[in-house]
Amino acid sequence: MKNTFTKNCLGHSRQHCAQILLAQGMDSITFGHWLAIPSQQLLLIFRHQHCVAVDSYQRAA
Repeated sequence: MKNTFTKNCLGHSRQHCAQILLAQGMDSITFGHWLAIPSQQLLLIFRHQHCVAVDSYQRAA
């Protein structure tokens, strides 16, 4: 699934990425320059409102 987000979100606006997630029925959490996707353990990183990186993260126990 990470490859799908990488292809669909890199270089796109925060709004575009949020629309992709909404269309796929996935929840996200917005904070600062990040958009977290808990169900996929992915973090979209934004600079100047455009996605510049997709990274995975570990859930806290």
